[in-house]
Amino acid sequence: MIKEKWCKTALTPSKLLGLDYSLNPYSGCAHACKYCYVPNVIHVEREKWNEVYAKINIPTVLQKELRKKKKGIVGISTVTDAYQPAEKEYELTRKCLLVLLKKDFPIDIQTKSDLVLRDIEIIKKFSRAVVGITITSLNDEDARLLEPGAPSVKKRLDAVRELSEKGVYVYIFFGPVFPDIGVDEVGRYVETFIDAGAKEIMIDSLHLKKGILESVLSALPDEKREVFRERLKGNYYYEILDEMRDKCKGKIVLREAF
Repeated sequence: MIKEKWCKTALTPSKLLGLDYSLNPYSGCAHACKYCYVPNVIHVEREKWNEVYAKINIPTVLQKELRKKKKGIVGISTVTDAYQPAEKEYELTRKCLLVLLKKDFPIDIQTKSDLVLRDIEIIKKFSRAVVGITITSLNDEDARLLEPGAPSVKKRLDAVRELSEKGVYVYIFFGPVFPDIGVDEVGRYVETFIDAGAKEIMIDSLHLKKGILESVLSALPDEKREVFRERLKGNYYYEILDEMRDKCKGKIVLREAF
């Protein structure tokens, strides 16, 4: 059930590299990713983070703020997904995009949802617009276990392809990299991302803040749980990162997250 609330501010200063402001039309997230560390960062109980609130007045608040704000890059979905299922009903992200477009503030959207395609014609009108699609695994089974509320991997790859074909600068956020991804699979990931039309890949590790390991392991079957446990003891992420650097060289830009 989606709850509603009023917000006092729309844009907040962003501490993320390359972003000046953060804009999050919703609080909480229905994607329910088992590895999400946002609750740790903003000090909210993990169970409560799955409760979604729509900030129903955020387009109006944003419109007022833009009259005084210095132009800068607005990161959309910095702590929650602006295109989670609630957006189908409330369209708050769409309304905020229309407000931002009037002042032509640069935007940087990150999402796990193909719902972003609904707003592609709006996004294309910005002088500078970037969209990042998060893909953590090419294995739909892994994705369903650890991202139970998110769209399928295929839908996300299709979204990357359509955004690219329509002229939108799109990157893939490959993170967190799951421990059961083998070094020998990296080449297939890179080729799949390039084939989909991504202009760059941003890679990130699994951030094991308090409670996250337990959350992740609780969602896995026994055999996969043991693989995760074993590989987390070593440097699996850096092995993947080194191989990604090698496979991306001369083909696509690779960046480490933040």
